[in-house]
Amino acid sequence: MPHPLMDASSRVALAAYLHDLGKFAERARVFHDDPRLDVHLTLYCPFHVDGKWFSHQHAAHTALAFGAIEGQLPDTLRGDTTPFAGRRHAGDDDSHNATDSLVNAAAAHHRPDTALQWIIATADRVASGFEREEFDRYNEAGEKRANGLNHYTSRQLTLFEQLRLGNDASAESTLLHRYPLRMLSPRSLFPMPATTCEGRDDKAAQAEYRSLWNQFLAGLDQIPPSHRGNLPLWLDHFDSLWLTCTHAIPAATAFGVRPEVSLYDHSRAAAALAVALWRWHDANGQLDADAASRLRARVDFNEQKFLLVQGDFFGIQDFIFASGAESRKHAAKLLRGRSFQVSLFTELAALRILDELGLPPTSQIINAAGKFMIVAPNTDDVRDRLQTLRNELNQWFLERTFGLAGVGLAWTSAACADFLRKSGERNENTPFAKLMTRLHEQLDIAKHQRFGLCALGGKVFTDASYVHGACAYNGRLPADSSNTAVPSCALSRDQITIGESLVRLDRLLVVNAAAAEDLREHARLRKLEVDLFGYAIAFTANEEATGRFGELASTAALRRCWDFSLPDVSDTDGTTALWNGFARRFISGYVPRTGADDLGPLADRYRELLGGEELPGVDELKTLDMLACDDRQPSDDNPDRWVGVAALGVLKGDIDNLGELFRVGLQKPTFAKMAALSRQVNGFFAIYLPWLLAREFPSVYTVFAGGDDFFLIGPWRSVQKLAARLRDEFNHYVAENGRIHFSAGIATQKPGAPIHSLAELAEDALAEAKKHPGKNAVTCFGETIAWKHWCELEAALTRLTVLRDELRLSTGFVYGLQQFVDMRQKEKEERVAEAAMWRSRLAYRTRRFVDDKLRKLDEQSRRQQTNRIIQDIGGLGIETLGPAYRIVLFNHLYQFRDR
Repeated sequence: MPHPLMDASSRVALAAYLHDLGKFAERARVFHDDPRLDVHLTLYCPFHVDGKWFSHQHAAHTALAFGAIEGQLPDTLRGDTTPFAGRRHAGDDDSHNATDSLVNAAAAHHRPDTALQWIIATADRVASGFEREEFDRYNEAGEKRANGLNHYTSRQLTLFEQLRLGNDASAESTLLHRYPLRMLSPRSLFPMPATTCEGRDDKAAQAEYRSLWNQFLAGLDQIPPSHRGNLPLWLDHFDSLWLTCTHAIPAATAFGVRPEVSLYDHSRAAAALAVALWRWHDANGQLDADAASRLRARVDFNEQKFLLVQGDFFGIQDFIFASGAESRKHAAKLLRGRSFQVSLFTELAALRILDELGLPPTSQIINAAGKFMIVAPNTDDVRDRLQTLRNELNQWFLERTFGLAGVGLAWTSAACADFLRKSGERNENTPFAKLMTRLHEQLDIAKHQRFGLCALGGKVFTDASYVHGACAYNGRLPADSSNTAVPSCALSRDQITIGESLVRLDRLLVVNAAAAEDLREHARLRKLEVDLFGYAIAFTANEEATGRFGELASTAALRRCWDFSLPDVSDTDGTTALWNGFARRFISGYVPRTGADDLGPLADRYRELLGGEELPGVDELKTLDMLACDDRQPSDDNPDRWVGVAALGVLKGDIDNLGELFRVGLQKPTFAKMAALSRQVNGFFAIYLPWLLAREFPSVYTVFAGGDDFFLIGPWRSVQKLAARLRDEFNHYVAENGRIHFSAGIATQKPGAPIHSLAELAEDALAEAKKHPGKNAVTCFGETIAWKHWCELEAALTRLTVLRDELRLSTGFVYGLQQFVDMRQKEKEERVAEAAMWRSRLAYRTRRFVDDKLRKLDEQSRRQQTNRIIQDIGGLGIETLGPAYRIVLFNHLYQFRDR
């Protein structure tokens, strides 16, 4: 049964979530000529007697906008509207002193009166980190900004450009980038020069807002009407639409407030805080006029009303890279399935907590890379339920994964005052920074107390039974049946099912396990065997093919319906909006599929390695062995012969010093800023990267990518090119802030190596890159080099290839150059005098080669070519690049090897 307060909590979330709906509508000039506007200004906006004007007029537009879209929202007018008062229709009894309707609670956040209205208003202020005096000044301010821009023309700053370690805070006038006012897409995630997207033309700016508003209205119509009766389900869909439309709309532009947090991130933070506040006040019987007075006076701002619940998936690599007798045969499907399964574990653990606590989806403030944060009320009932949930999750993972993986839970209490920013204090000394430190410490404790093993008295796997042998895909788990050709466990079979389903299906249904049988009545569904934490999971195609599951939605059996489709590969410029009518989860990384050419003109590229093994069909996942061949090219001498080594490149990387940047890098950190930065970091790897792979690196396979790290597998040379491209694109993504960068490790291996060995090699390479001074480096073929020098390696490789083509450099000659790289390294690092002879030995060897291979040239020409080789290889190569020149040599040799 649903939690008794779930629907009421969802209504509070909706009111808080859309308290600034009027900012969107006002900037689009939707109600500029509406005759009701004057009345709404009087009801909802602060009036300044001295100047006889209303400030914060967006509040009046919020009430009008609610009326405009109310028919597309869940019913907030009739029936049960708890905790709000009902109305007969939009516009009824609009006096916010006379009724506590949902629309009034949302619109009255600058002139709150009742306890409900003060809860929404308090959540708004706490999300922004406003102290009382600062908010009072903000509440008195107009929309005109010091730089001459206003709420129409200001465009959103990027937090990335402002991140600093130290006291070198940038003035807004020195910030050169803004986000374009566009629907969410792979490209709109990137900031642009302010000069290209921010101007002084009010009408042009209003037209941009009006276009977005119209797309917002059209998007509302795409949410299935049958889902409106299931408030949490509908709110999850709406959250994705709001993200798509408002991710680049500045939440605040008045009173010197930097327009650096999006309307989306502020809305979500306010909604999460408002629900927790209301639930705490409701549980403590404090929803009367006295409670409103205390909130107004902030006398209870040190009361611990919130519980910040964190979840962290641990054991990701052990889980994804587990091996068994048959794991190589199905490696591509297993990797994809396991990676997606990790995302499911995290998503559904969070959903289980939300459902158990009766919280809507908007209470989950962070969700990326196996981590989540939920804002809950700090009540005895909630803490008791969380302890029970922790035990249930621990037991589930112990039984199903034998402790290979799990989700750790930790929670920390907080007061409104903990979210405030203190003027004049260093970032690390603010109440909010101290709260973040406590959160980190609590999660760290949970990581070191995995599964609560000490409480189990040493008895953990007493029921383990291997009567059917070990699972062929994960040798640490017991097979659960001997009736199949390959003994396996249900978890592994689900992983293969997921790997197959992700290729053809792009929706996921999450249904209460008790209603799982209802799923079997629908065609084109692939249900997983294992229920996850009380939920049955099924993959399905689009709603036209499978119906919209209205009956399951209306009975609340359908808890979530997620669209995990990738950005449109035919979208050449990456500007198509990421909205299809359903809640979106960016958890499905790109994976290569077999094309018609792979089975036709390019098939010989694979047959030499695969022998008689049958190739996958069109649109099926490419095997890792096929990927290892995809950088091979037809020989210049014989188009029927393929050259280049068949090898896999494994790329692992993560952002350097991100924890420290999060802790002290933000200027005036707030709850909404923290959530925004987490979302934006995740967006590069979870949204942009899949589109980039599909468009330009179609043979690179995503093992995982999200949060601040990534793990990719592909053809060895393509992976190197991708790594360099990612570094350049990431630099653009973070507004060219040189303090934000990532390090990466690249491992190259012949196909057939166990996948866990590839993972260990990539991890070791990344660890070496992190040792580089200042990090911001890459390790490849055992050599570490700063990213800024990678282009020099590519230039050196080009010169070496030109020499090979024009002067017919032999493989033996190139291979022998490695000894000179070794000598150069000894000369520089070990001060070995004898090693300095490498220059003369290179010159001698080069002269011999030229005299032997280019004997037809005259003496002067041979001398010129000798000097050319010595300069290109010795001077610009070995001398300049040192040990890193080994990367050039290996790349050259691998490119032209027969196998």
